[in-house]
Amino acid sequence: VVVGGYIGCGKTSWIYQQIALKEKAVPRYYRKILYFKAGSGQFQIDQKRIRVDFPKLKTFCDGQEAEFINEIESADVAYIELGNNLGLGYIEELLNDLPYYPVAILPPMLRRCKWHSWGKEVLTGAAMKTFISSETNSETNLEIETLRIETTGKIISGKNFNEFWHQITSQTYGKIIRSKGIFHLEDDNIIYADFINGVPCIDFLDLNLLTYLHCYPKCFSGLEIVGFSLNELALHKVIQSIYTVRAKVLKSSS
Repeated sequence: VVVGGYIGCGKTSWIYQQIALKEKAVPRYYRKILYFKAGSGQFQIDQKRIRVDFPKLKTFCDGQEAEFINEIESADVAYIELGNNLGLGYIEELLNDLPYYPVAILPPMLRRCKWHSWGKEVLTGAAMKTFISSETNSETNLEIETLRIETTGKIISGKNFNEFWHQITSQTYGKIIRSKGIFHLEDDNIIYADFINGVPCIDFLDLNLLTYLHCYPKCFSGLEIVGFSLNELALHKVIQSIYTVRAKVLKSSS
């Protein structure tokens, strides 16, 4: 199953729902499920988020295409999520002659686009406020930007996180369409945060992951932001100022 569409419409959420239906409802038929997120490099926010609830799930990222293809034959079902930076030709090149079922997830009230003719199933997703094409903002002709900042090994206080997330959702660092991330808090909680411009904010999700009390947090953490005219320099500076390294905190308090 290949899932494509526009940013923030709910591609990952739909895949999550499908995995839940299969693995929890009929587990004896779906013992091996694959998930490949294409177009986000080694940055694995979505893979980590889904594995929290489905630890048996096998996930893949860019650079693991060959491993993914090798696993397909023995899998009960495989999901491929296309990143917004990938053209439709990518999937043909990846799968070659392997058959697949294309699903497009699009904003409501969208006039016909390339995804309508591509998808055998076209679903209505989130009503994101700022509609964009895969490459440019049709109103301003600005190119869409994607910024990914990994913070693995660092922690942030709850107060600093709340202030920082408010700045992101208030467009302090540019015209932000979508932002999501995994954050390690000082109280040892690990949370997932998600923002889509025009969609009511959801509560932060407490991830059931092991913490590391006496060393660097080893579980992945990081932030992904998609939008226009992003102030990358300011983002890096504020992250450097509000994050700390656990090992240094423990050493200074002993």
